Amino acid sequence: MHLEYEHAAASGLRRYVGAVAEELGCSGEAYYAHLDPPPAYAYLALDDRLPSHPGQDTALVWNEHDGWAVAVEPGVGHELTVVCHLGGELLPRPPEVAKFVDDVLAGRAAGGAPVGTTDGEKVRQHLATYAIPYQGTPTHRPGRPVEQARRRPAR
Repeated sequence: MHLEYEHAAASGLRRYVGAVAEELGCSGEAYYAHLDPPPAYAYLALDDRLPSHPGQDTALVWNEHDGWAVAVEPGVGHELTVVCHLGGELLPRPPEVAKFVDDVLAGRAAGGAPVGTTDGEKVRQHLATYAIPYQGTPTHRPGRPVEQARRRPAR
């Protein structure tokens, strides 16, 4: 049971971060996310740079304690430096995260405080809600209308 739960939380984290990446228009595998070892963490590389940090790569990062933040990398091999936290919810809807990134890049974000969550069990339960439950044999193939998948042979 524990393995199924961890799998659901890990799958949920990947799906959630993937949805944020899609909302931002990131292509391919522009992100990574991990659940174990704690704390859960995600990183999305951003193509745009902050006007206040023109020579530094920019990223969107998330962790289970602080939530989302925009960060810069001062140089290769250096720790990321957080520029602005989203604040509010730990797992806001992907469009809210994308708007936050747009606002930060445009210099319009006031910035919030880190979320400050310390309940890792509750975070994993929430992440598990983003996982697609295993459904056994599919009733239809993706891209095919359900009516075609259920069609009976002609008599």
